[in-house]
Amino acid sequence: MDEAEAGHPSNRVIDVVVIGAGQAGISVSYFLSRYGVDHVVFERDVPFSAWRNRWDGFVTNTTNRLNTLPMIPDRLPGPDPDGFATREEIVAYLDACLSTFQPPLETGVEVRRVVYQGPYHWEVETGDRILRTRHVVMCTGAMSRPYVPEFAADLPVGIPQFHSAEFRNPSQVTTPRVLLVGGGSSGVQICRLLAESGRFEEIHLAASNVLVLPRRVLGIQTHRLIKALGLFDMRVRSPLGRLLFSGLETAGDPIVPPTPRQLARTRGVVVHPRLVGWHDGRLRFEDGTTLDPEGMTIVWCTGLRADYRHLEAEGAFDENGRPRHDRGVVAATPGLSFVGLRYQYTVASHDIYGVGDDARHVAGWIRDTLRHREAQVG
Repeated sequence: MDEAEAGHPSNRVIDVVVIGAGQAGISVSYFLSRYGVDHVVFERDVPFSAWRNRWDGFVTNTTNRLNTLPMIPDRLPGPDPDGFATREEIVAYLDACLSTFQPPLETGVEVRRVVYQGPYHWEVETGDRILRTRHVVMCTGAMSRPYVPEFAADLPVGIPQFHSAEFRNPSQVTTPRVLLVGGGSSGVQICRLLAESGRFEEIHLAASNVLVLPRRVLGIQTHRLIKALGLFDMRVRSPLGRLLFSGLETAGDPIVPPTPRQLARTRGVVVHPRLVGWHDGRLRFEDGTTLDPEGMTIVWCTGLRADYRHLEAEGAFDENGRPRHDRGVVAATPGLSFVGLRYQYTVASHDIYGVGDDARHVAGWIRDTLRHREAQVG
C-alpha cells in the first residue's frame, strides 16, 4: 500500500484534478486530453448521472440544435433540430461523445476535501487517498444539491414529501391529492405527467414567476431565433448583457409551454401563487390563501443549488457563496477554476450549448499556465 492509499499525500503531483463527469467535466477532459495535459477525472457516480436520473417522460428545456458538445458538434440528440430530446436521446448522445476519446476517468470516487495549500498547490482527499495537484477544476455544476425551503421541516411527518430530484414516475405518489411546489421546468413537466396519468383526484401547483418562452415568434421557433440573434452567445458581463440578463443569475431558467395556466385550463390543475409557509395546520400561499394538506403528497420542484462544502479555499467565494471568478478562473486561489456555472460567461454557460466553449477556455488557460511555469523552472 503506497502513501496515497494509506491516506497520506502521494509523492506524485498530478497536473490537474477534474471533479465531476457531467457535460462540463467530460468537456474539460476532452480539451485537456487534446492538449496533452496530465489529469484525472473523479466522478462519485457514473458519467452524466444527472441526466440518467431524470424522470420517465423527461424532455430537455432547450432544442436539439442547442444540445451538442465539441466532440460531436454536427450530430443532434434527436431527429428534429427544433425538437426537445428525451432522457434516452440526450443520454445516448452524451455517451457517444464520451466514446470519442478515453478520458482518465475514475467512477465511484467521492471527493471529501479539496484544500488550498498555496498558489498551484492543492490537496484532494477521496475516501482512501490524498492527491497533490497543481490545478483543480470544479465541474460539479451550479445545480447539484436539492433545495427545499426551511419551513418544509415544520410539516408533520405524516405528510409525504420529496424533492423532484427523487421523482421517477407517478406511481411514487400514493395519495389522492398532490401539491407540486415550483413553476419551473421540473414542476411543469412533472405536473403534466401526473395529470396525464389519471391517478389523482386533485393536483395543485404552486407556481413561481418564471419566464415562459413561446414556441414561436413571428413564425420562427423561439430558440432558433434567439440563437440567430446571438443572445445565447452574449457575454453576461458586457454592457448589453448586463442590461438584458440582469437578475437572471438568481432566477429560474425560462421554460417552454405548457404553462401553469394552460395546465389549469386543459388538465384541471389548481394553480396557486408561491407557497410561503405552514400555519395552523394548513399550507399558506403568498396571497394569504391556505390549503388543507390532508391526503396530500408534496413534491418540491424548487430547484437545486451548488454544493462546495468540501472546498476549503479562503477568498474563492463572495458573501453569497458564489465563486469569485473571471470566466471560471479564480485569481484569489491560483490553480482553482470552475466550468458549468450558471451564466459563467454567457447566458448558456450552464447548458450543453455553452459549456464546451468555457471548457475550452479553462483547459487552454491551464495548459498555458503549466507551460509558463515549466519555462520559469527550466
